[in-house]
Amino acid sequence: MRAKFLIVWMSAACMVSCKQPEVKEQGPRPVKVTEALPLNVVEKSYTGVVAPDQFSDLAFKISGPLVALNVEEGQRVKKGQIVAEVDPQDYRISYEAKKSSYLTAKSQMERAEKLIKKQAISHQDYESTQANFANAKAAFENAENTLEDTKLLAPFDGFIQKKYVENYQKVQAGQGIVCLINPLKLLVRFTLPENNLEYLLAAPEIAVEFENYKGRTFSARIKEYVEASSDGSGVPVSLYLDDPDFDLNVYRVASGFSCRVIFKIRQKEMGNYVSVPLTSVFANPTTRGLSVFVYNQTTSRVEQRDVKEGGLLERDQVIITEGLEAGEKVVIAGTTRLVNGQQVNVLND
Repeated sequence: MRAKFLIVWMSAACMVSCKQPEVKEQGPRPVKVTEALPLNVVEKSYTGVVAPDQFSDLAFKISGPLVALNVEEGQRVKKGQIVAEVDPQDYRISYEAKKSSYLTAKSQMERAEKLIKKQAISHQDYESTQANFANAKAAFENAENTLEDTKLLAPFDGFIQKKYVENYQKVQAGQGIVCLINPLKLLVRFTLPENNLEYLLAAPEIAVEFENYKGRTFSARIKEYVEASSDGSGVPVSLYLDDPDFDLNVYRVASGFSCRVIFKIRQKEMGNYVSVPLTSVFANPTTRGLSVFVYNQTTSRVEQRDVKEGGLLERDQVIITEGLEAGEKVVIAGTTRLVNGQQVNVLND
């Protein structure tokens, strides 16, 4: 099968240029170039989205009508700030009643402690007073906590992503009031195709490039992933951004922003092989081998260089086993009129 591909490829290469014409340099010629890509590194990219790592749907522990909803969507809040309140009137009445009972029981307990020392009351009466005091204290503390629960406090610094209710609405215990997000703790989430799961297991180097900061990548690491695809869409993966240069005060990234996730997987068995487009390789009639024109960016000239091929890759790419290094630029359009050492003008795509 490989031999068949090579025959097809050699025929195509000869069609591109079986013989380089003998021409004299007549000034810069327009060409297109591309980089030789390393085959010991497989690079895959996926579309991701920024998501919060720390978020909370805030809810009251008690029921009642809202009397204050002090925030708007997108508003920043501080830890301990009051986000919302339910009507405290009934809970305050209960609190005052329990407080009165507690103070009475406390007074009786103090009196009983003095009397028991003088053996002026029985142990049974003392224990009864002690039990009443303990019950009154527990009821008072519970009423005090319940009254405090009429105020919904932010558990951490963040911003309000969403409001679920409106002011003056009657809410139930456990019903979501707002969603609070910590903007300083972010994740990147993306879906990995099922047939790419092997890349995830190969300890890849992972980088993230945000749409609003193209050309700047940040290292990341895997937080978690689900090995099964529940709906056939792929494997959900979450990443931590662990790059020390990623500073949210410099790079304005927030939940919902899109990004590109880049996987790099190293393959030792491919050595220093590179791949180049089929159009960059031509037959050299002098050596009866294959050559490419390598572009020197400093001098804007090309060097004709002999190479050894290792077969086709994905029909339009050639594996080069000798003669080229990863990152070198080769001419992919305009080779038929070039000579060794000629000055060229690189065309932009």
